[in-house]
Amino acid sequence: MVAPSLCMAFKGTLPSDLWLKYSVEGGRHLMDMDLIIAAEINDKISEATNEAKKRDAKGAVARRDQKREQRKLLSNNNDLLDILSESGVPVEGKRSEGSE
Repeated sequence: MVAPSLCMAFKGTLPSDLWLKYSVEGGRHLMDMDLIIAAEINDKISEATNEAKKRDAKGAVARRDQKREQRKLLSNNNDLLDILSESGVPVEGKRSEGSE
C-alpha cells in the first residue's frame, strides 16, 4: 500500500505517475527515498497539529475563565443599584432582600 501514502504526501501525484516513476531500473531506491520523505512530512504535520491543539485548549480555558470573571462583574451590580436607589433614581426590577 505504497501509493496512498505517497499520493497523500505529494498532492497531485497519481498512482499511474508513481507506477511510471518506480517501474524503471532503480525505481525501488526512488520509492524508498520518497517513502522516507513522506513519513517525515507526516510526522511534521502531526507535530504541528498536536501543538495547535494544545494552544487552542489553553486559549479556550483562558477565554472561558475571562468570560466567567466578566459575568461575575456584570451580575454583581447590587451595590450600584443600592446607590442609585438611595440617590432617588427609580430602579425597575430591583429585588428586595426577602424576595427571590
